[in-house]
Amino acid sequence: MNKDCNKRIVYIDILNIMAIFAVILLHHNGIVHTYSTGRAWKTSLVIETFFYWAVPVFIMITGVNLMTYRKKYDTKTFFKKRLTKVLIPFSFWLIFTTIWKIRTGQLIIDNYSIVNILNIIFENKEEPIYYFGFVILGIYITMPLLSNLTDYKYRKSIWFTVVLYFIFNSTIPVVFGLFKIKYNTNLSVQFGSYIVFVLLGYLLSTEDISRKKRLIIYFLGIISVLFRYIVTYYLSYKARYIDKTLFGYYQFHSVLLAIAVFIFIKNINWDKIIKKDCIKNVLPKITSCSFGIYLTHKIIMYYEIKILDINILSWQWRTLGAILTYFITLFLVFALKQIPFLKKIVA
Repeated sequence: MNKDCNKRIVYIDILNIMAIFAVILLHHNGIVHTYSTGRAWKTSLVIETFFYWAVPVFIMITGVNLMTYRKKYDTKTFFKKRLTKVLIPFSFWLIFTTIWKIRTGQLIIDNYSIVNILNIIFENKEEPIYYFGFVILGIYITMPLLSNLTDYKYRKSIWFTVVLYFIFNSTIPVVFGLFKIKYNTNLSVQFGSYIVFVLLGYLLSTEDISRKKRLIIYFLGIISVLFRYIVTYYLSYKARYIDKTLFGYYQFHSVLLAIAVFIFIKNINWDKIIKKDCIKNVLPKITSCSFGIYLTHKIIMYYEIKILDINILSWQWRTLGAILTYFITLFLVFALKQIPFLKKIVA
C-alpha cells in the first residue's frame, strides 16, 4: 500500500473519531436547546456552533467510503454488507431503547397498538438522535444511483449541482428567513439535504486544493461559526427563547464549516505525526466502534447522571463528562464486539 493510500485511511479514521466525540460533546451540551441568560447556556452555544460539523462530516465520510463501491463489489453485495452492518444493530437498539425507556418511565405510552408503536419509532420519539440511523439507511438505498457519478466525465456536473445546491438550498432560504421573507422551496435542487455531504465527501477526498484556497475555506469556516453564534445569540436574546433559524445541517454556515474541517484534517501530514504503524492499526478498530457508540452513548449518559447525581449545567459535565462518556462507551462497544453472538448488535 502506498503512502497516499495510508494517508487517506489515517485522515478518514481521525475524522471519524473526532466526529463521534463531537456528537457526544453536543449531546452533553443539550441545554443549548433551552434558552437562558446564564453563562451555561452561552458556553453551550459556543460548543453547539463550533462542533456543528459532526453529523455533516460523518456523512461526508460515507461518501468517501461508498461512492466508489462498484470498484470492489456489485450492488447486491453492497446492500448485503451495508444493511447487515447498520440495519441489524440499528433495529436492535431501536427496540431495546423503546422497551428500556418505557420501563424507566422516560417514555409513556397510552396506546400499545402496532400502528402507534411504529409511529413512535419512525418519529424517533423513543430516542430523537436515532434519526441519523434513518438518514444513513436512506443514503445507502440512494447510493446505487450516486455511485454511477464517479466517472470522471460527471465531475464538473457534480460540482455544478453542489454549487447550485449551496445557492438555492443552503443560502437563499436562510437569508430570506432572517428577513422574514417566505421563500418558495420548490425553487431548489431537488434532492435530500444530506446528499450534498455525500457528494462533497467524495469530491473533496479526490481533489487537491491549493494552499491559498484552503486558507480562504478555513476563514469562511471560522466566519460561519461566528455568524451562527452571534445571530442565534441575538435572536434568542431578543425573543427570550431559543431561536432556531440557523439550526439546519444543510444551511450555508454548516456546509462551509464541514468543508473547512474536512479539508483541514485531510491536509495534515498524519504520517509525520503518527509514525508508529501500531497506532495506525489501532485507529480502524476504534472507528469500527463509532456506530455502536452512537447507538448506546445516550443510555450511558442517563446512568452517569443518575448514579453520579450530576448537574447537567455544570461545566465539568459539559466538557470532561463528554470524555468520560466517550471512553466508557468505547470500551463497552469494543467488549461487545469480542463476543460472537453480541458483536452484530454494535456493527
